[in-house]
Amino acid sequence: MAQADKPRICWGVKRGRRLVCKELVTDEETIKEVLELVEELKRRVEKHRGKLETAAFIDELIDLLEQWLEEHKEDKGKKVKEARKIVRKMVELLEELREKWVKVYWRQLLELVELLERNAIDIVVTGKGNEKSLVVHIYSTDVNVKVTRVAKNGGITMHLVLSELEGDDVRVANMFSDEELLKAIQHGWEMTDGSVINDHPAMGTNQPWQAILWTLCYPGKIHVLIYGININENDVSVKWYLVAKDHEARSKEEAAKEVKNFDEERIKIFLASAIWGDGEVNVGERYVRLIMGLAKYDLWLGIIERLINELGFTIKVRDYKAEVGINSSKAVKLARDWLAMPDIRELIELGASLSGGEKLRRIIELANMEIKELGSRSILILGTNISMSIDVNGDCRVELRTHRKDNNEALKLIEELRKAGYKPSMYVSRGNYIISITHANVRDSPLKPIVCRKLGEWLNETKDERKERIAKAMQNLKCFDDT
Repeated sequence: MAQADKPRICWGVKRGRRLVCKELVTDEETIKEVLELVEELKRRVEKHRGKLETAAFIDELIDLLEQWLEEHKEDKGKKVKEARKIVRKMVELLEELREKWVKVYWRQLLELVELLERNAIDIVVTGKGNEKSLVVHIYSTDVNVKVTRVAKNGGITMHLVLSELEGDDVRVANMFSDEELLKAIQHGWEMTDGSVINDHPAMGTNQPWQAILWTLCYPGKIHVLIYGININENDVSVKWYLVAKDHEARSKEEAAKEVKNFDEERIKIFLASAIWGDGEVNVGERYVRLIMGLAKYDLWLGIIERLINELGFTIKVRDYKAEVGINSSKAVKLARDWLAMPDIRELIELGASLSGGEKLRRIIELANMEIKELGSRSILILGTNISMSIDVNGDCRVELRTHRKDNNEALKLIEELRKAGYKPSMYVSRGNYIISITHANVRDSPLKPIVCRKLGEWLNETKDERKERIAKAMQNLKCFDDT
């Protein structure tokens, strides 16, 4: 086909399993953005050409998994034994991928790049708009290239979906004696990285350690599939898809409803796998943090309230995500609590031994840190997403406070608190707008038992002259009247 003056860029419509051209894209801004994504595709393919052409990215992963098998061939642990079964299946599927990559997929990817250079292939586009990511789709016989500019953060992802890879089943024994514990772990996956395929729990990941841990948490028949590869800025990774065929899927709404009613220990178990999915662990700054898009925030609200009011978490809401985290001594204590639970400890240690399991290794390192115990001063105000600190003033009365530098932001918080049924006030101190709920208004609100519980924790932790002030504040708030 002769070279065209410009590429044919069109909006896509679904036909069968693929998109086809519906109408040409005429918006110049969109065309410019599409061409930028196409250039980024060509740049990344060229950057990683050495690994792609030789299939080195597959060989490296096979070597890492086979090395793990060799290192753990004498391990008698039941979960490790099941993990070896999963890893052997992954190696088998990677070897199949390698053969097809060299013979089929790499050649077709090169042909696609050549056709793009000559403007001799349709570029199909979906998305666009403030809330939608722009996606470029380019098809060959067995390779579907998807280049996405993510609307929320402007990042670019690049994924190759590969056909003719059917995957295979692996059967995993149940290594958990407590079904309620296992259910809590499953809920953590389901509320974060989990998805649903044909009414069965499923997960997609490019992390081998995640694939192995997730599979162990759904005993029975698991379908393991290599879905494609990701061409990232700094590496090339294999994308796995896992389907638990012997389990019925629960919706995230069903899972959230159950988790809200868990006792404290099961909340912590749920948190472990939720952090494995969508969390961060930082040893240097001593925090554990759960991250979620704002679209999930309402779903998580009841759980977040319990994390803040019972476990000492705090919340930060940013442009497109919410970060719910715990710091310092409480983060260390949470990591220690996880390692004190035999099933959770075995999973963490197993994940830490696998390729890419840095997050699990950091949990172990965090648990071994020595740090002074300090109580959190913040609670989440029920019915809102506002976190306020507890202050015991000079006359041993309690005040809940938060502050903003901007008057309009402060007024928005006042309005939100009033809509939730509270009686806030506002004053200015050192250039900040202080939003306050006074002692009397705390005493007469649903916040009283939460504040009393927090004061009780401080009373038990404190050994200096503040102990008497805290006890007096509890007396003034009539905390002891309810015991």
